[in-house]
Amino acid sequence: MSSIKGNQPTDRLNDLLQGVIEYTDHAPKSDQEPLTEPPSDPLQQKDDEMSDKQKPSRFSGAAITTVVSLIALLFSGYSFYETVLKQPTIKLYAPPLIHLYRKEFRDILAFPVTLSNDGAKRGTVLSFDLTVTNPKTGKRKTFRNLYFGNDPKDTSRIFTPLTIAGRSSVTDVILFRANETGAFFETTGGVPLDLELVLSLNIDEAEFWVPPKTKQTLKFNVHTNYIQSFPNMEKGTPTVLYRRTTHQP
Repeated sequence: MSSIKGNQPTDRLNDLLQGVIEYTDHAPKSDQEPLTEPPSDPLQQKDDEMSDKQKPSRFSGAAITTVVSLIALLFSGYSFYETVLKQPTIKLYAPPLIHLYRKEFRDILAFPVTLSNDGAKRGTVLSFDLTVTNPKTGKRKTFRNLYFGNDPKDTSRIFTPLTIAGRSSVTDVILFRANETGAFFETTGGVPLDLELVLSLNIDEAEFWVPPKTKQTLKFNVHTNYIQSFPNMEKGTPTVLYRRTTHQP
């Protein structure tokens, strides 16, 4: 603060006011601004840091929600495909035994057929192709599916295409008649006989978005140790052929 130099009252008053102004400018401003913040509690600061770490981030919550929604969407799409869109998938199963008859010098096979459709849409089997071979002699015959029935004397139903609804199955006995006359054997009675059968499905490909590349085919062997005489088979007594092996490619 400057000293008072004036002798007059006016000069002394001016000098006093100037001194007050200088003192005010250089005085500490403790009432206006704190010099330092009060020291914080270390334990409280540590608790605050732990609380911040335990708080879930918004990004993690959003990511989990997105993943769960995606899984639900995929599951819904798969369920819709399996229950509505899946194309017919027809499987053919071999019977445990087949009956062999004779009529008009031709072999007739009573062939139990079981078909299942694992698809969601219906499937239709238009016809069957049956080939029978004697492995010992190499003789081969082709058969046509003509009737539904247990034996040639029971031909009450002419063969019609089989329509199989989605997730269902169909079972019936089909009579296959040989296209050629003759027999696979020359001696009857206690004579063993082995035959190899190949059964193929002719499916309505218009029901498929993408037509199947190959036919549904079933291969298996049958065997018997006793062959009925031709007159007995003509009258309706069958030669029973038992399935030996089976595989489905």
